[in-house]
Amino acid sequence: MEEYLPLFVEEADFYKGILLGNLLPGNLWKPLPHMLQSRLRNYIGGILLYFLSAAFWSFYIHYWKRHLYFPPGMALNPLDGILQAAPHVMTHKAALFIVPNHFMTHLVLLFCDGVWRTNIHDCIHGKVWPIMGAGYHSIYHTTYRHNYGHYTIWMDWMFGTLCHPEVDSKKLA
Repeated sequence: MEEYLPLFVEEADFYKGILLGNLLPGNLWKPLPHMLQSRLRNYIGGILLYFLSAAFWSFYIHYWKRHLYFPPGMALNPLDGILQAAPHVMTHKAALFIVPNHFMTHLVLLFCDGVWRTNIHDCIHGKVWPIMGAGYHSIYHTTYRHNYGHYTIWMDWMFGTLCHPEVDSKKLA
């Protein structure tokens, strides 16, 4: 095992040189310990990957597939979605940079987030209190004044922006 460590460090240094060496002056990142250099490389690389793939998605939707049919009410302006998700991506990557976690934990959290996002966009209001379900999230997409919550309705309840799908039809007008 010991004989592979120098090879691993050499390969990591090679990739850090490609990314960090082309984006930042050496005096900013070379004095950092090896572990922090790697985390900085992963943080910057992850954000770049996000924005490059998002740019490709926007180009694909707006220029290659200009005549795609999107169902009415579908909020699918890719540039809008990219910009709305950018703070989430940056803070998520920053959290991993500051407080690393196990890779499997990271994958489980991403999976749970994907399930939740599917839940709020599948138009099936499950009525599981206090979870922000599709009924609540549909109101968010129609008024943009209510139901800002991420996973639960608690913050909306605390700050007066909660609008119940079955009860508060007067607020929707």
